[in-house]
Amino acid sequence: MHRRLLKNLHQTCKNKFLFYSTSQNQNPFKKTLDAFRYDVSSINDTPTYKYPEHADIVIIGGGFIGSSTAYWLKQRAGEGLSVVILDKDLTFKNSQNLHSFNTLTRHFSLPENILLAEYGAEFLRNVKNELGNDVDIQFTPHEYLLLASDAYADKLEKNVQIQKEQGLMNKLLSVESIRAKYPWIDTTDIKLGCISLEKEGSFNSSVLLKGLQRKCKDMGTTFVEAEVVGFEVVKQQDSLVEGVSPGELKRINSIKYRTKNDEEYNLKFAVCVLAAGVETNNIAQLASIGTGEGLLEISLPLEKRQYKVYAINAKDKLKFDTPYIMDTSGLWLRRNGLDNTFICSQIPALKKEGFTEQELYNNVLKPCLLNRLHGYTDADISVLSEEMYDSNTYDDSGILGPHAYYNNLYIAAGFGRYGVQHAPGIGRGIAESIIDSHYVSIDLTRFGFDRLLLSESLVEFNIY
Repeated sequence: MHRRLLKNLHQTCKNKFLFYSTSQNQNPFKKTLDAFRYDVSSINDTPTYKYPEHADIVIIGGGFIGSSTAYWLKQRAGEGLSVVILDKDLTFKNSQNLHSFNTLTRHFSLPENILLAEYGAEFLRNVKNELGNDVDIQFTPHEYLLLASDAYADKLEKNVQIQKEQGLMNKLLSVESIRAKYPWIDTTDIKLGCISLEKEGSFNSSVLLKGLQRKCKDMGTTFVEAEVVGFEVVKQQDSLVEGVSPGELKRINSIKYRTKNDEEYNLKFAVCVLAAGVETNNIAQLASIGTGEGLLEISLPLEKRQYKVYAINAKDKLKFDTPYIMDTSGLWLRRNGLDNTFICSQIPALKKEGFTEQELYNNVLKPCLLNRLHGYTDADISVLSEEMYDSNTYDDSGILGPHAYYNNLYIAAGFGRYGVQHAPGIGRGIAESIIDSHYVSIDLTRFGFDRLLLSESLVEFNIY
């Protein structure tokens, strides 16, 4: 490199010498002006951006899970692994101020979700060591109160037992205890409650995302703002898979992407990670997933869910220990930071119900909200934001790991609202699966694509 630099400097000096030597008969003022123009043009002669055409690993989607995956790949392999993130919107405007995503909870029934949440809490606690001293996620600790009606009380007790087996310190509460501690909560239809005792609260998810992306760039990850428009597949002559004729098995070889300037490029890779959130299914179809034959007939059951988050002015001064509340109607409610307001919403139903947004508000959310809060019949309720997430309509759990047909295509999507807090553990798991060929830290095998083929649903019962 030093030899090339010296050669370039030598050539530059040589060019200047020739320029000056052939201009000896010029006017001195003109010679000075021409020399100045030459120097300025040399300074402004910056190289144009070159879009990548080769990479070891391509990650489609630079959100929480995609950036976390890149982070862990670079942590493990460093400069020995070239990683490119493709995303059609690197401003991530839809990832700003996600009020319903920035909550840390460990109230789950699946051990995998409990362990992912536990690691998410550890990562956030050490986020300055991981991402930099200037990354302030503004974590606010608060209790997480789960309320169960009579129909869900037995399930809540079983979930708490599972949580205790995983080392959690959650505590069951009787209706009397809930009334004594939170007199502003209406418990008329409540049979049992569960309160968390540690490592739960809210944080600024936007700061976390920006911190992950900046760290990835510092470690050498290339971010490209472009839209995936196609895939190139090649036959694997030496691979045999049950149900596929010899020599007919295909693998994805490259991605075709289009920039904002309508320029198209091909990017060859060894491994592709599909973590594009609500766009995951659409991009998968470009590789014939869901439209092909055999194993490619199975589509990704991922859909976009949209809902509104509402703000409510509190009647009385909210205490610092006001908990996050989740009940069996799907209503969630929590204090908005240190403001004297509640924010709330209704978890969308797994299957589409055909209601308009206004009908859902009038017939579902508002009645549930007024049913849960004492004295809020005439409350001023306003829309705070509109949010969306990727939902797995098969069983409402994420899909993680290699595709059943394309063994070099990894899927990481469908984790919905909990994809943010699970992202550190999901990214680490994908990196382990690629580099070590198996999960090392947390066994996430049950989230795999194969459960769609085997009709083995993986239901998280603490997501109402």
